[in-house]
Amino acid sequence: GHSCVLCAMSEEYEGLFRSGMVEEREGVVGVPPGISVSSFRGFLEFMYLGRCGSECGKADGRELVILSEMYDVLGLREWLLEDGIGCESVCGAYEFGLVEEGDRSDVVDGC
Repeated sequence: GHSCVLCAMSEEYEGLFRSGMVEEREGVVGVPPGISVSSFRGFLEFMYLGRCGSECGKADGRELVILSEMYDVLGLREWLLEDGIGCESVCGAYEFGLVEEGDRSDVVDGC
């Protein structure tokens, strides 16, 4: 099912679905607090396709970075740094990269 895809892409999801937590019991994953539905759809698109498509393009890149950090998903952050920072979002991305939560120097460098 769907949980197999999520588990294959993220050890964090594997832990959620194997731990007896609500995600395993109910088979439902909620949108994390502070993350928009459109960004979570973009994140799921990447998880299912292994690449970014139209849903990723609609998402807030800052939220995609947070999701990639939360669930330790490889490739998403790299896509954002290579193709996801456009001229309309470079200022917001730069400010986001300066926040003192984790190492986001790659985001600043990508700007």
